[in-house]
Formats: sequence, structure tokens, C-alpha cells
Amino acid sequence: MTLDVIGQPVTLSEREAEELRHAAAADAGRSTARRDLSVLLDRGLRAKTTVVLNRAEARELAELLTADGFSTNLALLREALLLALA
Repeated sequence: MTLDVIGQPVTLSEREAEELRHAAAADAGRSTARRDLSVLLDRGLRAKTTVVLNRAEARELAELLTADGFSTNLALLREALLLALA
């Protein structure tokens, strides 16, 4: 799966994308942006397409990545988010 983070393409393995989707879904009651992020990631996983994130969704993803507990290495995604949101 590929994420387009405000023009920065980032390729994720299916496992990484699934882990992000699961984390966003588990926290979806917190905000509509988090719920939207979960839905976008789910659609991208099912359709095997590029998921284009707007600034609000990218911010939610950046916030989500600050939580500990991810088993996969998401350093490239963190870096792309930092560049895109700067």
C-alpha cells in the first residue's frame, strides 16, 4: 500500500498498513479525523490503491505514530510526515 502524505509517497507493507489501520480504528472514538483515517486505511488495504492524506489526516497519523506499541518499523513514514507537516 502507498500513502500519499501531502505529496510525499510512502510505501508500506501490508502488515504496517494493517497495524496503522488497527491503531486508528481502536482510537476512532477520539475524533472524527481518527475515524476517517481508519476508514481511508481500510479502503486502501482492500482496494490495494494509493491512499491520499490531507493535512488533517496526516496530523492524525503523526499523532498516532507517537504512541508506543507499534511492532513494525515506521521510521520512513514518521520522516515523511515530519517533512510534509513542516
